[in-house]
Amino acid sequence: MRRIFAAVLLLSLSAFAQTAKPATVETSTLPLHKGALEFDAFTGGGTGFGKRSSTQFFYVGGRFGKVLTRDVGRGWIHGNLEYVFEALPFIAILQPPNATYGGGFSPMDLKWNFTRGKRMIPFAELGGGAMWTGQDVPFGTNNFNFTPQGGFGVHFLVKPKQAVTFTGKYMHVSNAGIADANSGINASIQLVLGYTWFK
Repeated sequence: MRRIFAAVLLLSLSAFAQTAKPATVETSTLPLHKGALEFDAFTGGGTGFGKRSSTQFFYVGGRFGKVLTRDVGRGWIHGNLEYVFEALPFIAILQPPNATYGGGFSPMDLKWNFTRGKRMIPFAELGGGAMWTGQDVPFGTNNFNFTPQGGFGVHFLVKPKQAVTFTGKYMHVSNAGIADANSGINASIQLVLGYTWFK
């Protein structure tokens, strides 16, 4: 009986000693963590579909992002939430019978960074913005349009705090009824290539 009591006591003391040790916190080596900043320069383009398949886009821009949360979630969803502001100082839209040019911005993009990797950071993003052009887009509608969009991308780390970034996204172009005509560009696929700096 004494031996059983001694064994139980030793096991209890051992368990207490292990729980008393401070837990080791697993810190990510990825540059996208709570409070981190992202700066990105990019170029992109795409095409409309259906009745707008003759409309093409080309643009250059930059974006600023800040990670809002610590990493949360388990499994493949593990990651953090980032706020992104995007500016497009140059947009070219090629539509029959000729091209038009303008600029735009996206003031409220939200990006979920999947942070389980070591050299790649996939992400999903959703947001919306607006653009102004010298002529109506599409013709006969309005030269101001809203641009809700969403897509997926990946940062390929080439240095500890630098990455080449690829994004594929869907973008809708519409004046949301502020003009009498609102045929819009209901579907367009955009491909974007950028270079990203993290701080």
